[in-house]
Amino acid sequence: MAHLSRRDFCLGGGALAATLLAGASHSTRAQAGSGGRQLLPIPPELRADSQGQIKLTAQTGSQSFLPGLTTQTYGFNGPFLGPAIRVRKGEQVRVSVLNRLPQNVTAHWHGLIVPGSADGGPYMPIKPGETWTVDWNIIQPAATLWFHPHLYPTTAELVLKGLAGFIIIDDEESAALPVPARWGVDDIPLVLQDRRFTSDGQFFHRFNEITIAAGYSGDHMLVNGSVNPVVQPPRGWLRFRILDGSNGRNYRVTTSDKRPMYVIASDGGFLSEPVKLDVLPIAAGERYEVMIDARNGKPFDFLTLPVPQPVMRLAPFDKALSILSVVPGTSEGEGQLPDSLVNLPPIPQTLPPISQRLVMQMNRRKQADKLIDATGLQKMMASGATDPTVVAKVVELITRGPALPLKAQLTANAINGVSFSFTEPGFTAARNRYLRWKISEGQDKMLHPVHIHGCQFRVTQYNGNQPPLYMRGWKDTVPIVDGGTAEIYIRFPLPAMPDMPYMAHCHVLEHEDSGMMTEFSVP
Repeated sequence: MAHLSRRDFCLGGGALAATLLAGASHSTRAQAGSGGRQLLPIPPELRADSQGQIKLTAQTGSQSFLPGLTTQTYGFNGPFLGPAIRVRKGEQVRVSVLNRLPQNVTAHWHGLIVPGSADGGPYMPIKPGETWTVDWNIIQPAATLWFHPHLYPTTAELVLKGLAGFIIIDDEESAALPVPARWGVDDIPLVLQDRRFTSDGQFFHRFNEITIAAGYSGDHMLVNGSVNPVVQPPRGWLRFRILDGSNGRNYRVTTSDKRPMYVIASDGGFLSEPVKLDVLPIAAGERYEVMIDARNGKPFDFLTLPVPQPVMRLAPFDKALSILSVVPGTSEGEGQLPDSLVNLPPIPQTLPPISQRLVMQMNRRKQADKLIDATGLQKMMASGATDPTVVAKVVELITRGPALPLKAQLTANAINGVSFSFTEPGFTAARNRYLRWKISEGQDKMLHPVHIHGCQFRVTQYNGNQPPLYMRGWKDTVPIVDGGTAEIYIRFPLPAMPDMPYMAHCHVLEHEDSGMMTEFSVP
């Protein structure tokens, strides 16, 4: 399949047994308990066949998220979301993606270290009816990654409709750890996503002033494509692989009974030792693995707490919101929380000079601020009380604010003063050499989870200080907010040529689709 040239512009059109959980697919609509709550869907594992091939199909589908309504969806190998691709360090596999959608798509392997030619960025569209095939050589340690479209400027719409799935890497070191490892039983994947629906049950999305500034703001919470589901694991130590797969929303995850979470892994793999947290912040594109002690058999809920961004505090996210109930069964779990995990390579005390600066910028922020201020939202947040009139005005802006013309959308945001364009040359990064980059947002205060392709990096400074303990492992996405900064220690082991470059961008997908993205090559 031909890739885009630089001058082309791609616009793509427990009551239930643990064994049931282990075999559940991403389309499971099982009911649990007398209350009729849905059982948490578990994405099926997808491994290479006997010929070393993994096959994905992007397809249309439908699903009922709200009572009495059917939503038209997209999915990989199913109606909504996708499987969990499972590979091992050192494995070589061939992955094919067939596009059965009525529009172009791409498949980006978020966090997977592959050459630019296999990365699935916006220069590699798959037309309807076509198949894109790439080879993977797995060179990185055990980690929880994911895949999703990366088609400029329609990534947000494609992900919103359901195109996303996990990539799980295993290795010998992780296999030797005593952590829970039974997929869907005590090793449980959670993809967190918010959605807003139209009156007839379809996904709502519009690139207007509010969305371009604040990112997508839904009013329903989905976990693995289900509203407020229940999971029924064994009693014992439980492992949850949490992916913020939302278009733009960040979360502050906690437990209903205040039992602690122990972070054991970040985007690119295990930490050196577990980190105890009461509240886990997670931004769009990030992944964290946490372990929770459920040996007492008592049920608890995962909650998300309100975040600082005013538009993201609209109901039901204006207070602690239950997103998943965990109801341990009677069988005993097998995993344990170890005192130590893996040996991470040390970061040198003397770092190289900063070789690249990435400044996230919002060109239309004043227009959005003016609209939001006119609703009284800021004053309402400061008062601590909810004014239904104000909320209604903000929702009106979100749902009825006119879509921006395409030209205005594509220049609404930028990196280093330049909005992404297929005609703008990117920068060059040295190959196989450790570098030091600085990421910032100037005078901006918005949350920007910045994702960099082709690598896993280490955060060395966060807002001028040492990063929090849970962020000291391998990362590919780092959130900055309130004029914050992050310095990272980064290396690109594989090449990316100028005609199929890597991307660096904000993972608020509406920011990405409106220019907050840049490209770079690694010769």
